[in-house]
Amino acid sequence: MALLHREEELAQLTFRLDRCFSGESEIMLLQGAAGCGKTEILIQLAQEAKERGAVVLRATALPAERGMQHAVLRQLLADLPGGALPEKYTPEKYAHEKYAPGTHFAGIPSPQEFDTVLRELARGGAVVLCIDDLHHADGASLDHLLHLARSLRQVPVLLALGETLTAGAAELSAVRTDLLRHPAFTRIRVGCLDARGTAGVLLKHTGALASPALVTHLRRTTGGNPLLLKALLSEHPGPVGDAREWPAPVPGGPFTEAVSTCLQRSGDAARHLATAIAALGDEATPELAARVARTTATSAHRTVAVLDAVGITEGWRLRHPAVSATLLDDIDPERRGALHVRAARVLHDAGSRSTAVAQHLLDARGAAGHGLAGAVHDEGPADGWAVPALREAARQALLEDDCAYTVGCLELARELSDEEQVRWDIGLRLAAVVRRTDPQAAESHLAAPLEGLRAGRLGPASSDLLAGLLVVQGRIEDANDALAYAQQRRGYRPAPQDPLRALFDVWNPGDGEADDAAVEKQLKDTPLTHATLDAVVQAVRTLIHTDRCDRAAAWCQKLQAEKDGGRAPGWYAALGLLHAQALLRLGDLAGAEREAAAAADAVAGRGGTLLYGLIAAQATALTAMGRYESAAGLLELPVPEGAFGSVFILDLLRARGHYYLATHRGQAALGEFLAAGRLACRWELDRPGLVPWRTDAAAALIHLGEYGEAERLATEQLSMPDARSPWVQGTTLRVRAATAAQGERPRLLGRAVEELRKSGDRLELARALADLGRALQALGEGNRAGTITRRAWQLAADCAAGPLCDQILPGRSDTGRRPVRSSGPVALAGPSGRLSGSGRRVASLAALGYTNREISAQLYITVSTVEQHLTRAFRTLNISRRQDLPVDLHYGEPGDGPIRQAG
Repeated sequence: MALLHREEELAQLTFRLDRCFSGESEIMLLQGAAGCGKTEILIQLAQEAKERGAVVLRATALPAERGMQHAVLRQLLADLPGGALPEKYTPEKYAHEKYAPGTHFAGIPSPQEFDTVLRELARGGAVVLCIDDLHHADGASLDHLLHLARSLRQVPVLLALGETLTAGAAELSAVRTDLLRHPAFTRIRVGCLDARGTAGVLLKHTGALASPALVTHLRRTTGGNPLLLKALLSEHPGPVGDAREWPAPVPGGPFTEAVSTCLQRSGDAARHLATAIAALGDEATPELAARVARTTATSAHRTVAVLDAVGITEGWRLRHPAVSATLLDDIDPERRGALHVRAARVLHDAGSRSTAVAQHLLDARGAAGHGLAGAVHDEGPADGWAVPALREAARQALLEDDCAYTVGCLELARELSDEEQVRWDIGLRLAAVVRRTDPQAAESHLAAPLEGLRAGRLGPASSDLLAGLLVVQGRIEDANDALAYAQQRRGYRPAPQDPLRALFDVWNPGDGEADDAAVEKQLKDTPLTHATLDAVVQAVRTLIHTDRCDRAAAWCQKLQAEKDGGRAPGWYAALGLLHAQALLRLGDLAGAEREAAAAADAVAGRGGTLLYGLIAAQATALTAMGRYESAAGLLELPVPEGAFGSVFILDLLRARGHYYLATHRGQAALGEFLAAGRLACRWELDRPGLVPWRTDAAAALIHLGEYGEAERLATEQLSMPDARSPWVQGTTLRVRAATAAQGERPRLLGRAVEELRKSGDRLELARALADLGRALQALGEGNRAGTITRRAWQLAADCAAGPLCDQILPGRSDTGRRPVRSSGPVALAGPSGRLSGSGRRVASLAALGYTNREISAQLYITVSTVEQHLTRAFRTLNISRRQDLPVDLHYGEPGDGPIRQAG
């Protein structure tokens, strides 16, 4: 016999066959798991017996014929030599020849008659009956076989039976017990290959010895099952490499097909339990698998023994992920969904991790689709087990910053819940999470809770949360409604964490005296996560509001790099808006337009009301650069009515106003600025550091010739607390100067220049310098006016502010423009070292066109000292004349004190 590595089994068969030829009766039961080679052994036995002259009768029991009486016996009868049966059972033409397969016998001999037929055949030599898959045999045929086992003694008949191990073959217990009574009964176990056998199969497959590691790997994958091993090897007919190089089984390939075949042959109970184990994955235990498969623990242990014997499982784990995938793919989606739901319920009842329960429910959703709700409710009301598990899993996932998983759990929980309040609360949690990826969806998730609030049905806790979310989304009008409702539900008692405080904190960053070092430390020490986003955004806004726009821009750039537009587009866009606003306040128009456009692209089609803030920043930059057509294209986009309740509408109204003013439509501009002012006052956001609508409106009024009202607005703004900010004071003083008497303008504009240089806003500084140059020119100070005007033009050119350049020096070519810098004022330092405070003040005044004698008078130093300071400044900056001094010098360190203005 030529079977590989079955020497022991074949030796037993040969021994029993020899005894049969010597006149003894023998009964052998070959038991083996599916795919282990039992059938091949029986075939080898039949061939050897036939070669030695025995009469061989063969039959294979089939599952489809299990209900057909005498189905196996008919196969044996068809193998009889012609004339062996009494004539009454056979057609006349078979009287002297072998019966053909499928012969229609006139009747079936009784067990006694069949016994007699075999005895007669045995007179001429050994008779061997090979019957495979005995576990599928019909009852009538089994009765004949048992009769033979009891009656045939000392007759050369070998009864060789093959049985595939199945978990559902309990009906064969009585048959095996009867067979055991025969003195010559032998049970032969046909198991999986050991390491030596596996290596031998590999040698035959490749013609080369395999490494022990590869043998171990293949045995771990196949369990040593010959059928599975051969199927796996057939997928890779080439040279066998190292275990680490061995590829995974091909989906739907020979290996997975062989797995399906083995499971089918092992019975329904084995397939059901294996599928339950596949569904449970790493959570599988004997108890849990039994409950998922809806069987007893005893039955499960018996069944898993069969699966272990096949080589599919090991210790309640499937040997390879491909096996798990095959098992789950082999059942229809609805049943697979129901299986995952069952697994989820079993795990929940066993106190397993919420994440494990939730994952099964998510898997069920992907499989069962719309039928999921019914499957979940079949296991009990969803709000009693599935919804709490999903919400807890979402909470844990959010702590690990897994946004996608969190959203999946929350969406499914809301879908399954039958309780209105629970669905609203989940919608609020979703809004908070999806803000990271989809601002528009975040706003949409609040629609149902808002409807519940307006109907008076939203619970107190949910109303507080709703108000806070509306605040951070900038939806001020809706937030006010929610705040009023929440206070009413609390009986007008202030809550410990009143959302009104959150409104102030989020959109009113600091009072102009924030500790820059503390803010920087907060940003440095705070990672950007779901829980810290609002604090980080508030810190960056504080930097902008306190005229640290250079640092704000740097932090935005760093944070955006950490949360790129692909992973967190919503956060990226929110930071992008702050970045653009910071760059606008630095005069970096091209940079602001670039950042706003990139942020808008990141949330294209899903920006929500945030998009209007980005449009405003982009349009403002485009207007200042003179790209009016592009700005108009953005500003003409339709704005839904709901957006006018958002804080971002303030910036959009101002952007429209600046566009109208730049295109000489002063009345339209004034209307937009005043509308922004009304909303700012209504929402308690009337701070010029946030919404400088008074200076905006004053500029429009000046354009219309209404200087008195313009002066009133500018003066009013100067009296507000925010006027302590250099940027607010500088921009306001510039506008106020336009309404002042001609002789007063240089003094006001000088102060404006000083403040704006502190703020770092190069564009506003260019405007103030341009106005100062015109004021000096009007007073007859042509030389200094010319110097300052040229400085203003250069700054405007640096900012790419074409229209301002044309206003300052009409007709001058812009070829000399330098690339814009967005890092703030220039520090007076170079290769030769840094200048003292006095040296910086001298250089600053010289850059503004003051003569050496005027500087001497301003700073109470000698002309000679002025000349020395300038010589050092030229050497430090590597320049040769005062016209090359940059106008935006960082003229003072903290404590240096202000520079007194001329006049």
